[in-house]
Amino acid sequence: MKAQESRRIRVAGFLFMAGILAVALWLSRQNLLVSDAQDQSEQLVLPIADYYAPEPLKPEDKAKRLKRNKRYDHQSGEAIKESSYPVERIWSAHWAQGIPPLPFSQSDLIIIGTVLSSQANLSADNTGIYSEFGIYVEEVLKGNGTSAVNEPIVSIERIGGAVRFPSGVIQKYRTSGQGMPRQGRRYVLFLKKIDQDDDFLLVTGYELRGQNVVPLDGSTQQGNQPLQFDSFKGTNVSLFLRALRDAITKASPMSQAQPDNL
Repeated sequence: MKAQESRRIRVAGFLFMAGILAVALWLSRQNLLVSDAQDQSEQLVLPIADYYAPEPLKPEDKAKRLKRNKRYDHQSGEAIKESSYPVERIWSAHWAQGIPPLPFSQSDLIIIGTVLSSQANLSADNTGIYSEFGIYVEEVLKGNGTSAVNEPIVSIERIGGAVRFPSGVIQKYRTSGQGMPRQGRRYVLFLKKIDQDDDFLLVTGYELRGQNVVPLDGSTQQGNQPLQFDSFKGTNVSLFLRALRDAITKASPMSQAQPDNL
């Protein structure tokens, strides 16, 4: 009886340890799958403009929209129209030449923020398309000479987007190597002021995804070659932000000014 009981105890112990090992292996496998999924490039999501979108009702909103739309006239020699075959127009990646990975000098405003809204719009002459994003500003890292530093929400723009026609067909227009900010996600954004209305063009950006930095532009877009922005891919968010703040401080004119008594 004692031998049988001892055997049962040993078998139960073996099964218990085997169960723990199986759970550990399963958890390890899930962590690997999550890591692999995070490393994979995401499909580019383009904001959509309806071809026959209604105009704003208020005169002031209508005038503001028309002004923005006119900025993107003459993008093409012909107006955007529905095609009989799938269309995805891709502009070249030469836009990235001369832009450093952290474009301080090309940026009037550098912020940390979350995307609240996204919407594509056709140009006034229907030859072009651009996407517009409303950004909730969490922190201003640089904002000399712009009143946007006091605004909780900033409007930014980038060429490209998708057009939905009444038939339901969606045609895409984008720039090679450029991503689009995703609604609900958090980014460091480098912005260039367009005019006195405090509208901004998106120079480039970096998503703060969990503990890792994911460049908005470059190889994170499927099928694109690496660009200079990829040098920060996978960098720890805390280290990235610390280095970024230090670099902006050192690059500011105030930090370079010498006291008169020296």
